[in-house]
Amino acid sequence: MRSRGNGLVGYNVRTSVDANHHIILDHKVTNIGNDRSQLADMAKRAKAIIQSEKLKVIADRGYYKGEEILECEQAGITTYIPKPQTFGNRAKGFFSKSDFIYDPATDSFKCPCGKKAAYRFSYNERPGHIVRKY
Repeated sequence: MRSRGNGLVGYNVRTSVDANHHIILDHKVTNIGNDRSQLADMAKRAKAIIQSEKLKVIADRGYYKGEEILECEQAGITTYIPKPQTFGNRAKGFFSKSDFIYDPATDSFKCPCGKKAAYRFSYNERPGHIVRKY
């Protein structure tokens, strides 16, 4: 992996583990510093090793990438990966999207302070993607 001028060499090791039998099925050593593009490859390799038509994979949020999840789905692999928490302002005291609770009966959101954010308008951000503002 790329170092920050300290002269150290590092590698990233990924493993596939059978959750029922607690054994390592496969491993892969790379010099890629993140896991985002590694999910589909590792999952398909594990599926081939256990010779199964379907496979359920659990991974940490570092593996979350839409294209990789889609590739797994197309290969008959169900993935369970938490979405990354990309909203950095929580540390500054701001609320995130997950703090607001949607009420379909009134088409509004309830904020953590108990106030309501009512639906105001919609617009097309890009083809097929409508954004609703509250």
